[in-house]
Amino acid sequence: MKKENVRCPMCGTMNYDVDLDETGGWTKCRLCKTVTCSMEEWKKHTVSVPVLSEKQLVARSMIRK
Repeated sequence: MKKENVRCPMCGTMNYDVDLDETGGWTKCRLCKTVTCSMEEWKKHTVSVPVLSEKQLVARSMIRK
């Protein structure tokens, strides 16, 4: 049982002595109550999604017509 300090990605609050093995990597922030997964194994499976502006969306829709 290894306890770690985990910073909340939403509000930046440090959550002390979190047992990530017991919770499967999930943490509930003590301040904002956001539930996040902080295990490195899960981070390997994340995918970046591009955020497009309205101008880029219009340009892409014109190309496909």
